[in-house]
Amino acid sequence: MKKSNWIIFIMNGLIAILFACLLLFVPGETILGLVRIFGIIILVAGAVMFYSSYTSMKAKRSYLLTMAEAIFAILLGLVIAINPGGSLSLFLILVGIWAVAVGLLQIIVSVQMRKKVSNHLLFTLNGIITLVFGLLLFYNPMGTAKALLVVIGILALAAGVLLVYLGFKVKGVKE
Repeated sequence: MKKSNWIIFIMNGLIAILFACLLLFVPGETILGLVRIFGIIILVAGAVMFYSSYTSMKAKRSYLLTMAEAIFAILLGLVIAINPGGSLSLFLILVGIWAVAVGLLQIIVSVQMRKKVSNHLLFTLNGIITLVFGLLLFYNPMGTAKALLVVIGILALAAGVLLVYLGFKVKGVKE
């Protein structure tokens, strides 16, 4: 490791700390901002696809499927960018449906495995945790998402502090 990399560690650590602060102190606004950025990315990708399908049309090549995909992406990107809260709630509810289904299946499989596997209770516990997570998303999608962001924020803060510390340690190393 080069001694000159110390600044990279410190910069990455400071970015992680800034991200952690956003997640910890304004989780709702942070997640909505990230969703809005995602919508803009979809919108731009749709515009690029639209241009590509337009050039294919001019060149007398197949373009209808790409054009339809582009229009869908543009509309979806607009909806997400303009209304990130509504889009996020729908997404979180879909994740909740998935988590409930997976949790129930894990519990069923665990019950079936109880005589064949000695630690099937861990699988049952995982199923229960997944099921509860899904139910929490149904009950309060945004609150559950904010709680997860706080956990991620705490992890990002710890990583950021460690990176800054490592940067100063690397800076002090003699070559």
